[in-house]
Amino acid sequence: MQLRFLRHLSIFLTASFAVGALPAQEWNRAIRSLRPADVRDEEKTVLDNLQRRAENALAGVPRAYTRQEADKARSALRHQLQQSLGLHLFQSPPVLKARVVGTLSREGYRIEKIVYETQLGTVPAHLYLPAGVAQPGPAVLFYPGHWWPDAKTRPDFQAFCINMARMGFGVLIWDPFGQGERGISMRDHRRVEALLIGISQQGFAEYETQCALTYLLSRKEVDPHRIGMTGASGGGYNTWITAALDDRVAAAVPVVGTSEFFQQISVTRSYNWDPNEHCHYVPGLIRYANNHELLAMAAPRPIRVIAARDDREFPITGVRSIYEYGHQLYTSYGSPERISLIDDTSAGHGYQQKKREAAYGWFLRWLMHRGDGNAHPEPPTVTMPYDAPELRCFPAGQNQPAGPGIVELVRRLAADLPLPTASRNLSAVLGLPSDKLLAHPAVQSVQLQRLLIGSEKEITLPAFLLRPKGNVKGVLIAVDDRGKEALTEDLRFPLLLNEQWAVCGMDPRGIGELSTTKMAWVAAVSLLLNENFVGRQAFDIGRVVKYLGSDAAFAGKPFTLYARGHTAALAAAYVIGLSSDLKYFLLRDGFISLCQFLERPHSLKLSFKLQTTDQYTAVPLEREIPFQYFPFCGLRYFDVPQLLASTQATGLIVNPIDGDWNRMSETNARRSLPSRIRILSDDHPDNAITEFLRNLIKGASSLTAYKSSCCSGTCGVRPGG
Repeated sequence: MQLRFLRHLSIFLTASFAVGALPAQEWNRAIRSLRPADVRDEEKTVLDNLQRRAENALAGVPRAYTRQEADKARSALRHQLQQSLGLHLFQSPPVLKARVVGTLSREGYRIEKIVYETQLGTVPAHLYLPAGVAQPGPAVLFYPGHWWPDAKTRPDFQAFCINMARMGFGVLIWDPFGQGERGISMRDHRRVEALLIGISQQGFAEYETQCALTYLLSRKEVDPHRIGMTGASGGGYNTWITAALDDRVAAAVPVVGTSEFFQQISVTRSYNWDPNEHCHYVPGLIRYANNHELLAMAAPRPIRVIAARDDREFPITGVRSIYEYGHQLYTSYGSPERISLIDDTSAGHGYQQKKREAAYGWFLRWLMHRGDGNAHPEPPTVTMPYDAPELRCFPAGQNQPAGPGIVELVRRLAADLPLPTASRNLSAVLGLPSDKLLAHPAVQSVQLQRLLIGSEKEITLPAFLLRPKGNVKGVLIAVDDRGKEALTEDLRFPLLLNEQWAVCGMDPRGIGELSTTKMAWVAAVSLLLNENFVGRQAFDIGRVVKYLGSDAAFAGKPFTLYARGHTAALAAAYVIGLSSDLKYFLLRDGFISLCQFLERPHSLKLSFKLQTTDQYTAVPLEREIPFQYFPFCGLRYFDVPQLLASTQATGLIVNPIDGDWNRMSETNARRSLPSRIRILSDDHPDNAITEFLRNLIKGASSLTAYKSSCCSGTCGVRPGG
């Protein structure tokens, strides 16, 4: 890749034109002719770069191989994981207000139907108890994975709970948000607005697991020293998380829940991971932990890992590597018998009979001291249809979505945050790399040329540079969601050239030549690295500013940043907050505050709608804010208005949009923006944009006059005061 990068640098000038007085209608043709016909390799380069950085991050995670090393590392690892989840932001201990709403008596066991309150809403749960239980006994938490219509009543899960209860265990199983009687809502598994205040999707899951554990421990039938946990798929992953964090879990059986993280990242790239479910996307996790570290945090408590040989998302080779590491670590504790791996070759992803039998044997050994841990045979077991009316905790037809409770909690926590006042933490929050400028050749003196500008290792940014004859008086750098070639539709190049200004149109990664069809994967891996992808796009734009600013022809000249589109405008706002090299900016068709992602009255109402079993995977509820727009803990450190207020640059914002994707009026936009930022909201803004450019290239004195003309309404732009 490094050779490829150097080769690109060596051919950065691939075409040039003597443009002179090229007719306006020819600009598009001339600039588009610079773009290669086939840019498919560029997407691969962007994805390879991200995957390589994930691999390097995981390779750099310190690993404990002895009892002493694991015990020493545990406290710090738990603190980091709690911060990544956002657990410290939830009420603790929870006030559950639990009540039993019905009981089903069966041969050898009973089911208590329970509802209790969390900060996300009301949770329906089933507590399976042995018949005639007379004294506290062992109990197991069961977190259902991502099975949508059935969840706690899935027949495979019923079979586990029934047989465990008949063997003397209590089992508490509940409907996670978006599932069972709280669904169907895949949308509730990607409430990305919570990232802004420091809660991840797995944070919601773990919080509700802690609520379930609190309830289970409140029951007189339960021995608090003999608590186990299991779950499949997403429930298996949550079992790993809970066992890692909470010593009250005395034994755990995660089922088809995860693999070695880099293998998981690698195999999910081809199908864009899962854009609907975000429970595996724990911010910054791969900077300090692989699945091995989750195991080390739980050691030496008994862990049986159950995997499926044929499981696309969780490769068996990665699961084996975790077990092999665990066996070595547990041996250092003198307890190699406390770690086990079951590779189910008979069935794939799920909690089928052989997997259940392996779990029975493990819990019998470690929570009841019965048997040797080998699989315990399951007798013929009669389960009920998942939608049997008698299994419901809520009244018939009255499923309760968690979405409103999640959003209300996030809004409340956001409202309690102090107003951000500085942007000094912006680079760290966005997870940006070193600001060191890569080596580059000089810009050529031809009028129109193609540039390939180094951003970071392996990433080169395609751009065109249009420059006037003679000395350059200023530089306009432009980026557009539609790709740099679309800029010919917006910018008056003859005007700029006549005033001795140069124009550089560029594509940051994710846009134009560097666009990708795997944005869900990109956003997920970026979050796991504690990075924000729009932040990386801002870094790319900043590279171009630095690159041109270091060239003798442009050094010391005023730089203007033009960005059109909701992605480009947000990235440009970050550039404005990060850079002191800009004198002017123009942002068009973008959001003007991260708070807009929380205030979406029309869209959020649609997002709360529950779906039916035949449509929940396919039908979008509303136009969502893209996942990659949400920096983890962003609102704790900055917002766009504060970034714009922190700069000395003069700016114009054109046709800003609100959280429902509607164009804002100038009056409404003014409420959020610094008073000195000019605002234009108009169906036909081109003439006003041209006037803004015309005045800025004439210098600050003309902009003072321009502000006066705005006040008189002659140019269509309302001043900020």
